[in-house]
Amino acid sequence: MVLEKAISKSDDLADKLGDAHCNILSTKRILVCLSALALASVISFADQTGITVGLPQIAEDLNAQNTINWAGTASLLANTVCQVLFGRMSDIFGRKNVLMACLLILAIGDIACAVARTGVQFFIFRALAGIGNGGVSSLSMVILSDIVTLKQRGKFQGILGSSVGIGNAIGPFLMAGFIRAGTWRGFYYFLAPMCVVVMVAIYFLIDGRGKELNGVISRKEKFKKIDYLGSLTITAGLTLVLVPISGGGSSYLWSSALVIVTFIIGGLLCIAFIIVEWKIPELPMIPLRLFKNPSLCLLFASNFFFGASYFSFTYYLPYYFQVVKGKDTIHTSIFVLPLVLTQAIMSVVAGQIISYSGRYLYVVMAGFATWTLGNGLLLLWDRNLNDGIIILILLIMGSGVGFSFQPSMVAVQAQARKADRAVVISTRNVMRSLGGCIGIALGSTIVSNSMLSQLNTTKAHDMLPLSYIESLKANIYSKVSTDGLNIAQQTYVKDLYVKALHNYFYMIIPFMGFCLLSCFFVKDRGLCCLDELPEAVNKEDLESSASSHYPISTSTSRTSRANV
Repeated sequence: MVLEKAISKSDDLADKLGDAHCNILSTKRILVCLSALALASVISFADQTGITVGLPQIAEDLNAQNTINWAGTASLLANTVCQVLFGRMSDIFGRKNVLMACLLILAIGDIACAVARTGVQFFIFRALAGIGNGGVSSLSMVILSDIVTLKQRGKFQGILGSSVGIGNAIGPFLMAGFIRAGTWRGFYYFLAPMCVVVMVAIYFLIDGRGKELNGVISRKEKFKKIDYLGSLTITAGLTLVLVPISGGGSSYLWSSALVIVTFIIGGLLCIAFIIVEWKIPELPMIPLRLFKNPSLCLLFASNFFFGASYFSFTYYLPYYFQVVKGKDTIHTSIFVLPLVLTQAIMSVVAGQIISYSGRYLYVVMAGFATWTLGNGLLLLWDRNLNDGIIILILLIMGSGVGFSFQPSMVAVQAQARKADRAVVISTRNVMRSLGGCIGIALGSTIVSNSMLSQLNTTKAHDMLPLSYIESLKANIYSKVSTDGLNIAQQTYVKDLYVKALHNYFYMIIPFMGFCLLSCFFVKDRGLCCLDELPEAVNKEDLESSASSHYPISTSTSRTSRANV
C-alpha cells in the first residue's frame, strides 16, 4: 500500500510538471519559436559533423593517429549519458533554461577544443561539447512538442529535421574551409560565438513558462528531485563498457585484464542503474514503465540500431573519400551533400505526409527499407567506383534517413502518455546516441583489426616495405601517403582499406534490417498520445504505459477528456 501511494505520488508530480510546460501556440508564434530552435539545431549538428572531414588533420596535429576515433566516441558518450538527464531536468528546471545552459556548455567546449594541445585534451573537450550537443538536440524536440499538438507535430518536426540536414551539410564545409585557410582550430573559434548568438535569440523568442512551473514545484524541491544516484551509475557504467569496445584488439588485447575488468564492472553498474530507476527516485530519468509498451520498446530498439548505423557512417564516409579516393577536405565535403541535403528535403516531405495522412508507420517503414537498400549498395564502393554511382547511393541513403530520423520521434510520442513526452524524447535520443557510441566503437574495432590482420600477412610483407607497413599500423586513421610506392603497391594499399571498410559495411546492413523488420510489429493508432485516444481503444496501451500498481491520475484523465 505504501509503495502504491509513493508511485501514485510520483506519477502525479510527473503529470503536473508535464502539463505545466504545455503551451500550444498559434501558427505564427510556432514559426517564430521554430526559427530559434532550427538555429540551435544547425549549430549543434554542424559541430557534430564538421569534425568528420577534419579527423586526419586533427590526428596528425595532435599526434593521435591511432586514437582519434575517441573524438567521436567521447562526444557521443557524453551526449548519451547526459541526454538521460535532459528530459527530466527540463521538466524540473524548465525547457528554456536547460537549453540555454546546454548552448553555453557547447560554446565553452568548442573554445576548449580550439586550444587543445594533445589528443587526450581534445577528447575530453569533445566530451564537454557532446554534453551541450545532446541537450540542444533533445530540448529542441521537447520544446516543439510543448507548443504544437501531436497532429501538427509531423509537419513541424519535419521542418526542424531539415535543420539537422542543413547543419550536417554546413559543418564539413566550414571545417574544410578553415583547414584550407590555415587550421582546423578556427572552426571551433567560429562556432563558440555563434552559440552565444543563438542563446540570445532563444532568450527573446521562446516563452520559458517559468511561473507555471514554480507553482508546481519549489526551487528547493527542484534540486531534491534530481536522480543523482541514477546519473552516477549510468555515467560510470556506459563509460566502462565503451572503453574496451573501442580499443579492444587494437589498443589492447581482448583477453587483457583491463578489457575483462571494465566489461564486468561496467555491466554491473548498468544493471545497478536499472535497479535504481525501478526502486529509488521519485522522478526517475527513464521511467521503466515506458518499456511495458511493446511497440515503444521496438521503436527504442530501432532508434538504437539506426543511431549505430548513421553516426558511425558519418565518420567513415569522409574516411573512404580521403583515404581510398584521395580527395581533399573540400571535395570530401561536396560528397557529403547528397546524403545530408536529401535527408533535409525528405524530412520535410515525410512530415507533410504524416500530418496529411494521420499515420506515421508506413513513412518510417519506407525510410528503413530505403536505408537498408542504401547500406547494401555500399558494398559496391571500391577504389574505382564511378562518382555518379556513389552519389546515387548517397541519395538513396539520404532519402531513407530523412524518412526515419524525425518521423521516428513522432512515432515514440504517439506510443506514450502526453505528460511523458519529455522523458520519452530524451529516452529515444539516449537510445539513438548510445547506438552511435556503440556503432563508432565497433566500427573502429572492425576497421583497425581488419587492417592489422591484413598487414600481418605474408602477402603484405611481400608487397610493401617493412617500414611502410609499420607506418600504416601506427597511422590507421590518417590520410595515408603513397609517395615512393609503385602503381601495384598503391593499388594494394587502397584495396586493404576497401576490404576493412567493407567489413564495417557488413555490420550496418543487418542493423537497418532489424529496424525494417521491427516495423511489422508496431501498432500505429494515429497521431494521438495514449491518453488522448478514446477509452475503448487505449485501455490496453494505457495499462502497459502506466504502472500496474496505481490507477491513472486525475490530471491525466482531465487531459484525455480535453483532447479527445
